[in-house]
Amino acid sequence: MTVTINDSFTDQVIAFLKTLPKDAVKIEEATTPWYADEVQKRIEEYQSGNMKTAPLDQAFWDEMDDFIDTVA
Repeated sequence: MTVTINDSFTDQVIAFLKTLPKDAVKIEEATTPWYADEVQKRIEEYQSGNMKTAPLDQAFWDEMDDFIDTVA
């Protein structure tokens, strides 16, 4: 069985599990975060040159300033 727990409730769930008999539950902490595979996939996509990117040059910042001026 796999149980996915919202991070904000992890401590409460672990505390509850520790109240059960020792042989009832085996707790194994994840060695890698749940998002590690997705991050690795995106790193490989970027390094291969297949990811579309936009430079953060002066034109970008000028466009950002213009956008902020229109919404402010």
